[in-house]
Amino acid sequence: MMRWGLAFFGALLFAAQLRAQERRPVLLEGEVGLERFNDASVRSVFRTGGSARLGPAFQFADEGRLRLRPQLGMKLFANQIDEHVTEQLLFVKLGAQASYDLFYVGQTTFFPYISTEYNWASNFDAESYGDEDTSFSERYLHGNGFSYELGLRVQVRTWYVKMGYEHFNPNMRIRDTIREEDQSSGYDTPRSYPFRFDALNISVGFSILP
Repeated sequence: MMRWGLAFFGALLFAAQLRAQERRPVLLEGEVGLERFNDASVRSVFRTGGSARLGPAFQFADEGRLRLRPQLGMKLFANQIDEHVTEQLLFVKLGAQASYDLFYVGQTTFFPYISTEYNWASNFDAESYGDEDTSFSERYLHGNGFSYELGLRVQVRTWYVKMGYEHFNPNMRIRDTIREEDQSSGYDTPRSYPFRFDALNISVGFSILP
């Protein structure tokens, strides 16, 4: 899976070099959306989350119908434990997306897309008391790896709605101090667990000339 991700990044870099020769306008694209895990056990803790992505879109092919977008993004899920403590699940993402203007109806354009991103995932608590600053605990779990997404973007002028399915199943490493505490209590806790973070998402975004 990692080889596919690296190959995608290499193809994007090569396409960007070709784009420099064509001198087409570069668009600025960004989006915010909602995320919902597909796995019921994960969803029972983190019901829904928010996401955001931003990056420049390079245009290729006839009339710029093919777009390649390097992108930076994040996803955040929260579970309210009590009045002051919220458990957080954070994904920081760096990757690329390829989309193609397949067809249009009037002013509405349909873009199937595929993307891959490298993820840094972490799980921790946020504590807030009154008007004081929020403090964050050490990470309970952390992991990384490539995710892959397929979907469809429907665009009207400069605005679009995007719907997709993301596949991401990393091994999340448990903090060493937690394992040590469990071992002192007679439990042999594995160093890491596989998690199914596959998710459905829907986003609203823009595509403009900066």
